[in-house]
Amino acid sequence: MLFRAAPAPFNTQRKLAWSLFPFLLLAICTSLTAYLIFLVDTVDNGELFAPIRLKSWIAGWLILVVAAAAAWMLRGKWQRQSVDTVRRSEERLRISQRIAHIGSWDWDLASGRLDCSEEICRIFAIPSAEAPGSYQGYLALLPPEEREALAGAIGEAVAGASGYAVEHRVLRPDGSERFVSEVGEVFRDRSGSALRVVSVVHDVTERKEAEGALFFEKRYRALIENLPQRIFLKDCNSVYLSCNSSFARELGLESGEVFGKTDHDLFAAQLARKRLEDDARVMAAGSPEERDEQRERDGRWVSKALVPLKDEAGRVYGLLGILTDITSRKRAEEQLKESEERFRNTFEQAAVGICHVALGGGLLRINRRFCDILGYPQEELLGRTLDETIHPADLAAEREQVGRLLRREIDNYSLELRQLRKDGSQVWVNLNKSLVCVRQGEPKYLACVIEDVTAKREARDLRRERDLVQAASRAKSQFLANMSHEIRTPMNAVMGLGRLALKTELSAKQRGYLEKICSASRTLLDIINDVLDFSKIEAGRVELEKTEFGLQEVLASISDMLGMKAQEKGIGYLVRLDPELPKKLLGDPLRLTQVLNNLIGNAVKFTEKGEVVVAVKLLALGGEQVALRFSVQDTGIGLSPEQMERIFTPFTQADSSTTRRYGGSGLGLSISSQLVELMGGELRVESIEGAGSSFCFTVSFGIPAAGKLQGAPREEPLRSLRLLVLDGDPASGTRVAEILRGMPIVQVSVSTVPALLAALSEGSFPERPCFDLVLMDGATAGAAGIEEVCRSIVSRGWQLPTLVTVAPDQLEKVRRQAEELGLTGVLATPVRDSLLLDGIVRALSCGSKPHPGGKRLRACHTGSAAADAQAAADGSPEWPESASPASGGLEPARLAAETAKLERLLSRNSLDAKRQFARFRQGLPQGAFLEELEALELCMEKLDFKKARHLLARFPGRMEEQSPQETEREREYL
Repeated sequence: MLFRAAPAPFNTQRKLAWSLFPFLLLAICTSLTAYLIFLVDTVDNGELFAPIRLKSWIAGWLILVVAAAAAWMLRGKWQRQSVDTVRRSEERLRISQRIAHIGSWDWDLASGRLDCSEEICRIFAIPSAEAPGSYQGYLALLPPEEREALAGAIGEAVAGASGYAVEHRVLRPDGSERFVSEVGEVFRDRSGSALRVVSVVHDVTERKEAEGALFFEKRYRALIENLPQRIFLKDCNSVYLSCNSSFARELGLESGEVFGKTDHDLFAAQLARKRLEDDARVMAAGSPEERDEQRERDGRWVSKALVPLKDEAGRVYGLLGILTDITSRKRAEEQLKESEERFRNTFEQAAVGICHVALGGGLLRINRRFCDILGYPQEELLGRTLDETIHPADLAAEREQVGRLLRREIDNYSLELRQLRKDGSQVWVNLNKSLVCVRQGEPKYLACVIEDVTAKREARDLRRERDLVQAASRAKSQFLANMSHEIRTPMNAVMGLGRLALKTELSAKQRGYLEKICSASRTLLDIINDVLDFSKIEAGRVELEKTEFGLQEVLASISDMLGMKAQEKGIGYLVRLDPELPKKLLGDPLRLTQVLNNLIGNAVKFTEKGEVVVAVKLLALGGEQVALRFSVQDTGIGLSPEQMERIFTPFTQADSSTTRRYGGSGLGLSISSQLVELMGGELRVESIEGAGSSFCFTVSFGIPAAGKLQGAPREEPLRSLRLLVLDGDPASGTRVAEILRGMPIVQVSVSTVPALLAALSEGSFPERPCFDLVLMDGATAGAAGIEEVCRSIVSRGWQLPTLVTVAPDQLEKVRRQAEELGLTGVLATPVRDSLLLDGIVRALSCGSKPHPGGKRLRACHTGSAAADAQAAADGSPEWPESASPASGGLEPARLAAETAKLERLLSRNSLDAKRQFARFRQGLPQGAFLEELEALELCMEKLDFKKARHLLARFPGRMEEQSPQETEREREYL
């Protein structure tokens, strides 16, 4: 206890004296009265006042006793009241010290005792039992550096000063730190000697922290005010609380004028709504957001960062926004990107090999042509040195030139040398090398350009050898041309007699022998015909005819035979015709058919998967001549560069394994090439080994006087469709195969996105994919995988339908991105078989529409399968009166022929049925069987050929009985 109460304070004694004064006065008066009575009694001998005198003395003494008792009782009461008052005063002092964080201590210098208040213990965070009882004990609570400063101040005060004031740190037992302000005063006696030291200790930690926070706030405020970024602060209702001068200056206001306003007060309505939506989204998400925006009014770019402000409970109470002008950065990035893109395109698309070589010889960067020349993949070459690719015999000369270049004796040099390909072969190149230096002139790397000159060096030898071979070949051809009749006549006899023998009664064994003889004879005759045709061409005995013919009829006759072979092999067969082709041409249809038969036949023969595409394009039309470009592309085995060099050489095939596997004489392409030359063109080939080949030639034809231009379909599908399925579960691929069973669809399944991209690239040409539809499982591909596949398809310009199955919770999100990604359809898993089949059929029957970004997207037919049942009503329909054969359409015999042909194609599940259905529909009278035709058309779109055959039976064109004349006309038509 710092202050102890005295037993009888002065004010209590004064109150007691005044309280006893009446009693003392009464006692004095009584005593005086008794004394006067005594005097009178003495005069008259005590007889008169004797009784009164005795009573007066007794009364006086009684009054004194009562007064003393009353005084004692009042003293005790007032003393207790005084103690209570002191106690309450001390309690108020303790409470005041606790509230004000002020403690005190009293050091008695004589006894050395030190009394501390309870607040001292709280400030120092020590128990009351451990409160210091001495001055040294108090100093021991302070850190050493603070202890010396306080002891020095107190010592100076005791020595002569009146007091002291010190601010110092207090280190609590838990390691925390507090700041206190200590003010003390020294009390002295009359002689000036120090008696006691009383000190008040004030905890000023909060004040110190507030001062520090205020200091840093001022610094940060000054920093924010001087930042070029526009910074603002909003509350949770998007009301502006503050902003820096840059933000206010942008609005043409002072910083204080922005306070209390909203975006509607400062911006246009549309922009204000957008800003408020952004604020609400960020505060609802509770996470920062940063994105770049381009302002419409001046086109400048701004980086906008929004940061939600949260309290200790994690509740958002405001929003901090930072706007940074990044226009210069964006422009620099665009310029850098354009510059890099130009350099990259020049580097990668150069027709010569380019590489950057380190001063030590290692390859730093190479382009695609460099890899093609040496036959290495890029990643394998980057781990090598340029010297490793140079022939040892030429390495010394190359190193000598490099040394001269590094010594700055020359600026660049050109050297013709040999390089070694990966397969061990040699290639002659013209090497040009120069030194690239940094700005300070220090060499950085060597720039090297190589050009393949092997063909130039070998051209003379090849021409000389070719002349010798052609001379010998012409002599041989002249002999064979003269012997053509003698060779063909006995072979025709063998084949004719074999066919006649097959019409007689034979045993199974004999029939088998004869069929093999006939088959071998046909093969041998084809070879003989090739040899004789080639001989005639080389002997100059082939003359081209000039007759009128229809190009479509020529292609149709070829497609009827080779299209069926392609379908039997499970590959696609497409015919693309220019819509501006003339209806009739003047030329030699027989030789044109021979060339196309050979090219298309080879394409079908050497293609195991993918498709064969025949295209005819109109190049020039003027006067009486038309120039047409024919091309045949396949996704077959392809040709190597060495094979392409000799592909048109007579009696030559790719290699011996090709002859053993596919057969042939090796004359077909040579004959075709020379026939094209006779027509005034040149047969060319482009091929990638393992990816397919493309043969093309351009020839001119005449136009008959009655020739008219006609439209032609751009693409006629005569093939099975190919489906690429991505799913990590093999059972899912099996399920899709079961759903598509019976349909002319070939399915290829992969389990990863890289495998899918590889499958798309394999066998595809730049202008078209090798698949007709891609079906992806969203869980297997993932969002990034779906985007990667779609970007790959769109970047190549392919119109390839793509379906994706995703979880229900991702359905809406993926559908919103479908148009941007180029997706044809999105299905929610688990998918019912009927919905999956319907989605596949709809995707396969898609058309195309322009993509907003310039690309092409698929637009699917959105009809309902419910129309099938409605259209396929029971009973065979009759011809309506208004739609009789007389009202339009084909005559019954022609219509029956078209119907029979459509039925045959449907029974074989041939995709030619779709084209035949168009002819059949045109043959019907106008306005007849609209519901039946709609149902049949829907079946054709879904490739449901079984149901289509059932619906076809309801049309009256399939007549049971016909006249002999009609039957004969139908046979001729078919």
